[in-house]
Amino acid sequence: MPHIVVDDEQAKTISESTGYVEIRDQRGRRLGYVAPGFTEDEIAEAKRRLASDDPRYTTQQVLTHLRSLERS
Repeated sequence: MPHIVVDDEQAKTISESTGYVEIRDQRGRRLGYVAPGFTEDEIAEAKRRLASDDPRYTTQQVLTHLRSLERS
């Protein structure tokens, strides 16, 4: 997988951000975004949900259901 090494200042900006960080080249052209990592609370919530008996649905099941609503 290709990768880019950032300097210490850039790494600090990315790691301290609570949202997306927009990446631009020297001409100001948008290249993409860096998404924030998961917080400890988000990880704990995901683990809680996995341990629950709540129903789970695949992406395909959700899309099929949404398409059925469009036809109604």
